[in-house]
Amino acid sequence: MVVLAWACAACGSDEPGGGASPTPPGDATTGAVDAFFDQMDALRDMGDAIDQHTAVQEDVAACMNALGFEYTPLDPGPALEDVRTATDLGLEPGTREYAEQFGFGITTDDMGYYAMSAAQLDDPNTRYVEQLSPEARAEYDRALWGSPEEVDAADPQSGEGQGCFAQAQASAGAMLEASGEFDPDVFFQEQMAMREAIQSDDRVVGLHPAWASCMADAGFPGLVTPGDNLFTGDAMLAIRTEFDARLVALQGAITDVDDPSIKLGLAALQAKQELAEREIAMAVADVDCRDSSGYADALLEVEIEYQAQFYADHKAEFDAYADAVAERAAADADD
Repeated sequence: MVVLAWACAACGSDEPGGGASPTPPGDATTGAVDAFFDQMDALRDMGDAIDQHTAVQEDVAACMNALGFEYTPLDPGPALEDVRTATDLGLEPGTREYAEQFGFGITTDDMGYYAMSAAQLDDPNTRYVEQLSPEARAEYDRALWGSPEEVDAADPQSGEGQGCFAQAQASAGAMLEASGEFDPDVFFQEQMAMREAIQSDDRVVGLHPAWASCMADAGFPGLVTPGDNLFTGDAMLAIRTEFDARLVALQGAITDVDDPSIKLGLAALQAKQELAEREIAMAVADVDCRDSSGYADALLEVEIEYQAQFYADHKAEFDAYADAVAERAAADADD
């Protein structure tokens, strides 16, 4: 549900089709591609976790009502009264400040999603469903979640065919559709190939042993690849693997809750209690070892170089992406 949007302050044109992507983006601390998406994030502000959750719930209600069912949008506010999210604190993933609070953002619930899901135990929709006949309840579940056959054949971009909840999430995620010569899936894959090339550059790979040695000294032996500290890296992946395993085990032990999202939220909160302290310690060590080994500086140098070339080679696609997001933002503003 990540939404990429862009700030009009950086636009070269206010009209769609104006080739409005910033030129040249990036500076000595940020690559051109990352700068582009940072600027886009400001155009269509999705708000904090509560805003995003509320938007999804309202869309689910509209969808279910249109199909003839009652659905009450759930209010996440009370669940987050005592929760400080990364958005609240203004913390960016990958920084030491973020690591000190949320580690890698895996078990630590940095946006409060686990707390919100678990809080839905007192759900008026559950009481509504309990009053339905078995046949009507099956139809309700199919409308909300989709059937296994429909989900398998569904469009992952739009969520259509996967039930009202998946459609609402897809709408909130604002996945862009292919148009003309612009295909967002291909564009994404090209970016991933660039980022893999960055990670494989000799200037980056050559510092892996220094980082690994530092992490071992910090109490985390057996790690080899630092990655980008956002999506890849042995430290982050070790935590994610452990977290995923605990989620499976903990959900299996919850026998008094049927709703899968609530069950997942409860399991995630329990896993957070077990793993968050270790995750934070590992993430802080990761940031420090990146700095002390020289890895962070080398990675930034290579990122700026590769991203500048990628941006120049794909300028037309960035312009098309910018236009598509600007159109989506305008459409959202009219809703």
